[in-house]
Parts: sequence; structure tokens; C-alpha cells
Amino acid sequence: MKRSVLIFRSFGYALVVIGLSACSDDPGLTEYADKLHNQVHSTLNLPTQTIQAPKPQLQYPAKRDLTQNIERTSMGLLDSLQLNHCQLGQLIAENNSSLGRLKDGFSRYHADLTIIQALKKCIEHPESANVKDKLKEALEHKESQLKHSLANAFARDDGLRKALSVGNNSLPKIHVTEYNYAVNALERFTRILERWSYTQKVDDPAELIKMLGRLERSNYLPDLYRTMLDYSYKLEKMTERLPEIPQSVYCQDEQVPDKALELKKTFNTIYIKEMQGDIAEIIEQHQRLLMTLESLEGIAPQPELKAYIAELGTLSKKLTDASVHFVRPWQKFYSVCKFTPGLD
Repeated sequence: MKRSVLIFRSFGYALVVIGLSACSDDPGLTEYADKLHNQVHSTLNLPTQTIQAPKPQLQYPAKRDLTQNIERTSMGLLDSLQLNHCQLGQLIAENNSSLGRLKDGFSRYHADLTIIQALKKCIEHPESANVKDKLKEALEHKESQLKHSLANAFARDDGLRKALSVGNNSLPKIHVTEYNYAVNALERFTRILERWSYTQKVDDPAELIKMLGRLERSNYLPDLYRTMLDYSYKLEKMTERLPEIPQSVYCQDEQVPDKALELKKTFNTIYIKEMQGDIAEIIEQHQRLLMTLESLEGIAPQPELKAYIAELGTLSKKLTDASVHFVRPWQKFYSVCKFTPGLD
């Protein structure tokens, strides 16, 4: 369903605006901006210049820049052999196995939290008296490294990295089912991670791993961010190149120039009927993500990652601002000519 996002009431009618684009491998939805730009400049006999941007600078920080060193927590062999009375002994054996050493990302973070829980329980076990001090030392050290484990999960997990990365292409179309598939997975993952991070108590990781798998298989959120960046860029450039509709095509003394009618038809057909509804829905989809992005920003340990996620959360505002500036000359033009947007 097409919706309006930005409403101008000055003329007694609703005029909506919003947009974005850049140098995508596939411009997708933002082709409408190219078409509008070209037709307007052709009508006004102005040189047509392609609007093309470099790859967006907004990128998820590289793994090597986010990865932190973790000091290994260890116990002597004889001490570890005295832990068969509690779950800790089994967990140590599992983590030291070939499969255990392969754990990475949030699987490793889950394993570290599980060890901490087991250490706390084992310390209180009556049969742990001989190794209690060693267990307390191990617990203190393990807890001191937990922040680094979480940082490495944010750095390395491919599912989360993809969900928070800017894609290579704009969306080919707005797809509510695909959006819900991705955003529900990100919301569910974040709720689980919040519970683990703030309580340091974990449950079965199967649901969290499942949500990360969904995010890794979906391109929707990355392409949504790219669409917003691309549309914002194109609207800004269109505004720079046509900050005012030339006075020569304004309606005067009840006379309506042919070029004014052509501009009206172009704007109504491309912007009003095609672009504005898509832009409105793109912004709405992004705004549903804001609380989740704020939560992830709060949990992420690395300052550079916090800054990146915060900037990712500003995309709908940037797109709205670009739209406001783009529509102003059109608003004035429609007012003078007493045109009604969307009607021929």
C-alpha cells in the first residue's frame, strides 16, 4: 500500500516527498529518480548529467579492526580432574575438544557464558572444597575476558554483520514478507542477546543461532540501507542542480506554458505516483528498526561499532531531510500554477 510520509499543507493539498540513491550495481527502486531527473532536464532544455555516487562510506567495520585478544582461562590438569562432580568438568572437556575449539562468534560467546554459570555453581558445590580457590580465580579471570568474547562475536558473526551492513544494490522492490522475515529475526536475536548480556545467564542457543542463519540468508536489510543512502544522495544532487524551477515556466496572468504542463505531468507521473509511496514505506520500515538498533548499539563493546550502528539509525532522518529540500521548489511551482499533485 502506498503511503505519504511528508505532507505540505500550505496549498490545501497533500504533497509528499522522500528519496535516495548512489552508484549501486543495480539501482532498483532509485531508477525512478534517474528518470525524473532526466525528463525534467530534457523539458527545460538543460544539460542532462548522470547522478552517480561512489560506494557509500558507511560500512560495517572490518573484522580485524573489531577483533580483540582473549586471554585463555586455564586450570591445572590435576585440579580439572577433580570436577567430575559438577557440570563444569564436562564443559571443559567439550570446549577443549576439536569441535569445541571451532566455535566462534555468538556460539563462542554462549560457550563462555555457560562456563561462567557452571563455575559459579561448582564453587558452591560441597565437593569442591579442595579446588574452591582455584575455581574462584578461574571465574574472576573468565569474567574479565567476557567483554572481549562479546566483542569478537560482533566482529566475526557473518549473520549479524550482514544484517547491519550496507548492501551492494538498492531494493528491486518493496517486499513486506521478506522485510518481516529479516526484521523479525533481528528483533528476536537482539532480545535473546540482551537477556544473555545483562543477566549473564544463558539458555539453549538454538533459537539465537537460527535467527542468525535467517539474517545471513537475507539481503533485504542491507539493500534497504543502500536504497535509503542512494535515494538521499540522488535527491540532494537533484536539488543542487535545480534549486528553483525557472521563472520562465511559471504560470502568469492565467496563462499556463506548455512546459509547465509537461513538468506537472512528469512530476505527477514519476514522483507522486511512483516514488513518494515507496519512499514513505522505506522510511517506515527503517523506523521499525530503530529500537533494535539502539539495543544493539548499547550492547556492542567497541566504540567504533557503536558509532557505526548509531549512524545506521539516522538514515530515515537523512532521507526525510533530503526530501524536504527537494520538494520546496516544486511546492512553489505548483502553488503559482494552481496545480494539484497526482491529478492530470
